[in-house]
Amino acid sequence: MILVQIVTQRFNPISAAIRFSTRSWASHAEFVDTDRYVTFGARADGVEERDCSIDDYSRCERFNAVGIKQAYAWARTQAGKPYDLSAILGIAFDRNWRDENRWFCSELVAAAFEHVDAPLLSTRPSAYFWRITPRDLLLSRALTYEGG
Repeated sequence: MILVQIVTQRFNPISAAIRFSTRSWASHAEFVDTDRYVTFGARADGVEERDCSIDDYSRCERFNAVGIKQAYAWARTQAGKPYDLSAILGIAFDRNWRDENRWFCSELVAAAFEHVDAPLLSTRPSAYFWRITPRDLLLSRALTYEGG
């Protein structure tokens, strides 16, 4: 089963900065294949598949959504692209989160669902549409809670 997982990473200064700036417990978002026990998403070393290790997280919640298999398939086309470190600054400053040359974790997840016409977030212009954070995904009404 493919799900989106939103997590808090243990002992990670970037995770702490994201949680502080977004006033949320959530600091990372990625896809998880629970059958193969692997994750796929953007981290500091780039966009790739990794072994799933819940031990890295102090909190992990998993969600389903309409179009998740198609979104996951599109996200996998982004493998090998670099992590978008500028997104950390983008949480505080305006920037284009849809730059497909590099990805921040929650941007990759949100873009994947947009590409399959199943957006997780409102596409209406708003004051915060220049950034997508793990907290934004956590608040999405399009995600259905599956457990932790």
